[in-house]
Amino acid sequence: MFGTQTFSFTHEPLIKHFFRPLIIMTTPLQNPILPGFNPDPAICKKGDTYYIAVSSFQWWPGIPVYESKDLRNWKLSTYILKDIDLVDLRRIGDGAGIWAPAISYADGLFWVVFSPATGSRLHGHESANYLTYSESIDGPWAEPVFMSASGNDASLFHDDDGKKYFLNTHLKRGQLTPDRIDGHCGTLMQEYDHQQKKLVGKARNIFAGTDAGIPEGSKMYKRNNYYYLNIAEGGTEYGHCMTLARSRNVNGPYEVHPENPILTAVDEPDNPIQRAGHADFIEVPNNGGVALVYLASRPVDGCSVLGRETYIAKAHWGEDDWLRLESRAPVAEVPDFGLPAQAPEALMEVDDFDSPELHLEWNTLRQPIKELIDLESRPSWLQLKPTYSFLDSMEKTSAIFRRVRHHRFSASTRMQFEPHTEQQWAGLTCYYDTRHWYYAFLGVNEEGELLVGLCKKGYGMVTEHISHEILDRAQFPDGIIDLQVQCDSRALQFQFKSPEEDTFQNLGEPQDATILSDEFVEQKDPNITFGFTGAYVGLACWDLPLTSPKAAFDSFVYRGEED
Repeated sequence: MFGTQTFSFTHEPLIKHFFRPLIIMTTPLQNPILPGFNPDPAICKKGDTYYIAVSSFQWWPGIPVYESKDLRNWKLSTYILKDIDLVDLRRIGDGAGIWAPAISYADGLFWVVFSPATGSRLHGHESANYLTYSESIDGPWAEPVFMSASGNDASLFHDDDGKKYFLNTHLKRGQLTPDRIDGHCGTLMQEYDHQQKKLVGKARNIFAGTDAGIPEGSKMYKRNNYYYLNIAEGGTEYGHCMTLARSRNVNGPYEVHPENPILTAVDEPDNPIQRAGHADFIEVPNNGGVALVYLASRPVDGCSVLGRETYIAKAHWGEDDWLRLESRAPVAEVPDFGLPAQAPEALMEVDDFDSPELHLEWNTLRQPIKELIDLESRPSWLQLKPTYSFLDSMEKTSAIFRRVRHHRFSASTRMQFEPHTEQQWAGLTCYYDTRHWYYAFLGVNEEGELLVGLCKKGYGMVTEHISHEILDRAQFPDGIIDLQVQCDSRALQFQFKSPEEDTFQNLGEPQDATILSDEFVEQKDPNITFGFTGAYVGLACWDLPLTSPKAAFDSFVYRGEED
């Protein structure tokens, strides 16, 4: 499968998947518009700019925001939760954290509702819901207002009479029924008074959901004197779907769409796009129709290593005032919306660490680690100060990560690290969560011999040693080494070489990439947990005795091949 030499890709240089070159505005849009881990999209608009906010779970900063003027070319613009005073995710569990944020623009403000969820598959979950707001998408954001803890996936609706309504999943403890797993009992709604900054009146269950079950992610809209409820149902796995209901009265009763579910892949098991649901939509001006964004995944052999991604669909309003998609099932190409062309923007492929701040593409786990990152002392190098927290820790792991956005990709780095004991490692990692990762590292053994090793965690709770090679220090002066990983969509091949060599050498045998997938985490691991995120690739260092120097990285290169 893999030789000892680097294999090449026919990728589009520098222009990544969701910044495809625009030829003419009548060419179809390509899905996914936000590849890689970008689930639970919510969309709003200010002026001529559209914004999509997505879930971030245990990753920091929280709530990535992408922007576009043509709904085709998107760029990562900012994050909502950049300040630990807004949310504290330290020691939050895998797959917990920021679930399904909602974003809207009204009254001259951006409004964001978010839920820092806790728990796991073994412990259930709790979802405290908060509201923050700002005049600018870049902040500063107001001190979060606590709204409720009665259910997840909350949102805020702005009625045309000036009232605002808060919606969230109605979660009932101790009332599990076959069609309402985990107590998902419909949509709770309560009025919000912004002057008092609190919910007022009584919370009501305004809609119990449909036979698809597990209603959540409710969002409300108003059009032609109808109130519309958009609901994610069926769970976020292969029965996922979007349903719609409406009423003349905000409090109901709500009638269901005659063709529910209006979006799903459940009837097309051979469709390469699966798990479609959890949507939001917005009107496009000048008869552009309706743009609907939703999550879905592209499993390979039943495993979604890239996680749940953001897709777009085109819809229109029928004469009966029901919304209908041009395709009920997810599709790879979507008709253009007729908006003025926006020049595609290059996504970082090579990071030479020349800037004083990390690129927006980089994430950390659960908290900022600015005090561990040095981009100034050694120009054009990233220096990471190690901590005693390993990759399986929920404390302060010294590591930075980027989303994997392609099934077939390579990632490489040149690193300098001079360990003194066998408990000091630095290197390249492919990572899903604290119990599912690979780590190619430079270290030493008990005799002080320099080595390059590979370990993993994936089947059970124990870290497994896979392979190692003793290195000739003369060939790796000052601990400088090149590390690389290549993925062919199913297997990961880790490799290494000295700075003077042209050819990479394999480090162990090809490894199973599917342990970094939602399905493995949720279904195949004997100790299941939340499988809500997606694969990352990154740089890490660890020092249990805290006596080693910093790990220094000269560059990071990520290249992907389109499907």
